[in-house]
Amino acid sequence: MVLTLYKMEAVKTTIDNGYLITKHDKEFTFKVPIPKISEAVGMVNPSRQGAAANDAIRERRRQLQSKRRWRQLAGLWRTMVLLGLTGGLVWGLTLPDWIIRRPDQVQIRGNVLLKTTAIQAQLALDYPQSLLRLQPQPLIQSLEATLPLQRVTIARQLFPPQLIVEVQERLPVAVTTCSQCLVISEGGQPQGPASRWFIDATGAVAPSTSYQATALNPAPTLMIQGYFVAVSTPSRPNVLAVSRDRQQQWQQLYRLLQRQSLPITAIDWRNEQNLIVQTPLAPVHLGAVQWNSHVLEQQLMALVNLQQLPDYLDPRQIVFIDLVNPQEPLVQMRNQPMQQPLPRQTP
Repeated sequence: MVLTLYKMEAVKTTIDNGYLITKHDKEFTFKVPIPKISEAVGMVNPSRQGAAANDAIRERRRQLQSKRRWRQLAGLWRTMVLLGLTGGLVWGLTLPDWIIRRPDQVQIRGNVLLKTTAIQAQLALDYPQSLLRLQPQPLIQSLEATLPLQRVTIARQLFPPQLIVEVQERLPVAVTTCSQCLVISEGGQPQGPASRWFIDATGAVAPSTSYQATALNPAPTLMIQGYFVAVSTPSRPNVLAVSRDRQQQWQQLYRLLQRQSLPITAIDWRNEQNLIVQTPLAPVHLGAVQWNSHVLEQQLMALVNLQQLPDYLDPRQIVFIDLVNPQEPLVQMRNQPMQQPLPRQTP
């Protein structure tokens, strides 16, 4: 619509009930509505904004309360699970079915030489014994210190309840004798009584009755006298022991004997001031052995020279050979009061 405005005079403008009224003193009147301030500037009603904010706060509070309830339920569930596991563990520890009550519940594996009963007898177990409370390490140490065993492992089996002992044996290399004696090893149970005993390379012993009948074929032939030491028990005079010192001395001596080309058939250890080794020619006196020194090695190396001795002397007339000083060997002949120097081998 096009309005044509003419020249006006005496214009009067007023506001009435939301309208802008313009009057001409003669004939024209304009009435224009005035928009609301909120609509003119595009603002949101403050009352509506507050209501929306309150709704958002209430929704956030509801979400936090829901999360808090879920956390409480999860914590309660974890507590119940832990209590159940603890109760099950306590019940399992006291379960009668996880107890070994007899030696036949101890299973021995890997033994070829020793009898199963001989190994079971060396297990320091008090029956009945809970499998879960059993400590394998002391049992392993006791077996390895007592019997000729190279390695021992122990496992527990719950269903059915068994103790499984796996062993690796060592071959015996020597024999010793006593008169129906009991032998106590360091950290082990008494063995015997027996008269014939086998010794391995580390010095551990076991009676011949502990071996299976056909296990040692052939049996060792190196005879040792005086290997055991006496135990001061007047009430039990037949109780002997294997001392730790004697075991270490035997280990050193056996390593040196293995290097000899002259066979050694017996060792007499009864007098510590004079160790005697038996050769095919004659007994050889070594005197008081200086352990952990080169003297013993020199003495045994001197045995090699004895192989030529029958070329100079009649072995049947030799009583013994003195190698206390390996640099000056002596020989004691029959019907001669004094020891004679051994003949020197001519190059």
